[in-house]
Amino acid sequence: MKKTSIALSFSILILLSACTDSGIRGDLDQVLNDTFEAEEEYRKVQDDLEKREKAEQELFADIMALTQEEQDKVAEQAQEALDSADERLAFLKIEKESMQLAEEKLAEMDQVIEDAEDESVKSDVQALKAKMQERFTAHADFVVAYEKLVGHQKELYEMLKDEESKLQTLQEQATEVNEQNNVVQQAVTKFNDLTKQVNELKDNTLEKLTDS
Repeated sequence: MKKTSIALSFSILILLSACTDSGIRGDLDQVLNDTFEAEEEYRKVQDDLEKREKAEQELFADIMALTQEEQDKVAEQAQEALDSADERLAFLKIEKESMQLAEEKLAEMDQVIEDAEDESVKSDVQALKAKMQERFTAHADFVVAYEKLVGHQKELYEMLKDEESKLQTLQEQATEVNEQNNVVQQAVTKFNDLTKQVNELKDNTLEKLTDS
């Protein structure tokens, strides 16, 4: 059976320290930092989630190396994989809630846009907000894809526990896992790309405000 790759890599949104300047620059800095701080729980669970993914991947490889005569051990390790999948979903829930909180903080930027008198500044901040919203939407899409992936993986682990499962059925389920994993990786790439775009746009916007 083809081994699936489930490790994810996320870029972290790096923001500047809070600025004490008054005016639009200071207000925008505050909103950005509020958003960044709201993502703290998301950042905290990344290491734990990655460790579970790697350990589960190794466990899956071990299961595939066992013979039919070792079904008891297969069932035991498949249950371990199921427990690990549930732990990943718990970490994902924390991550999801953290990002949702950060998205709510983004609404604070509407006041910054409203207060901006310079149309160029207003346009820049609106573009930044739109790109940040696009990033949050991409993360929400990732969550949906990842939950579906874990669902397919859990179905596969359940099949492995059942000694009556046919090899063809296992192979078909593994194919579904691999196909959904590709969807997840595409979602990760899109999220990382948008994170880079947000950082670039944020830096350019703050630089303009500093020079103005």
